[in-house]
Amino acid sequence: MDFLKDHEAVQQMLCLMRENGKGEEAEEFLWLIECVDNMEQQYSSVLVELQEIRKQLEQTQVPEQASMKDQVLDALQAVQEKLEQARNQLATVKDKIISWTKNTLEDVKRLGSTALDTAISTLGVQTMLKSMEDKTFDSMQDIQASIRKVETIGEELRSAGAHLKNAGHTAIGRETQQVDGGQVGRFETAVLSPMRAIHSVLADMNRIIYSAEDAVDELKEAAEQCRGKHEKPSVRQQLEQKKVENTAISTPKPGKKLKGTER
Repeated sequence: MDFLKDHEAVQQMLCLMRENGKGEEAEEFLWLIECVDNMEQQYSSVLVELQEIRKQLEQTQVPEQASMKDQVLDALQAVQEKLEQARNQLATVKDKIISWTKNTLEDVKRLGSTALDTAISTLGVQTMLKSMEDKTFDSMQDIQASIRKVETIGEELRSAGAHLKNAGHTAIGRETQQVDGGQVGRFETAVLSPMRAIHSVLADMNRIIYSAEDAVDELKEAAEQCRGKHEKPSVRQQLEQKKVENTAISTPKPGKKLKGTER
């Protein structure tokens, strides 16, 4: 996996920001990069885990909860599709950051450091990050609902195991007792525990995405403030130019008479 923070253009951009007195912007940009790298790893890991959970759930025999099992499998499939879409969007965000970084470096070479402020405010990945946040949050909600259904299936397995054990004890005159069968333990280890772990990971990922959005907003705000400072002298120059133009209009040109001055 190629990390964004190791890309040559990204490293050059961070150096450029720091060299031009934009240390805070460099830190926000670096945080955005680290968030993207982190999310890329997390999405890949979660998708692999989801496939394994579905495989284990498909192999679990729960005749009386077959309908619920199918619902969970469908929900996990939907979650997987949403997260694959989010991962694809993340790849687009990554490519866009690289492209933006290269273009900005070229603009600074041609136009000077002031081009940096304009470029920072046009990074333009907020919409995709927000869409990723929505998909990840929805997936987290779907996983939580599926966990409740899987817990019901686990209870069914436990109840069935206890029923069989008690029936055997009754047949030989022993005292009945409720026990957890080996299948229950395997089921919880292979399905339920990983699903809870995925829910926790998705919650962390949602916070990381939100943090990345915040970093982009901070970059944009800082760039607009700096650009405003650069524009102030320009505004004064425009006012002075306006005064000159007004004076020129009110002054008659040599060799021509104004209306109403002829005698």
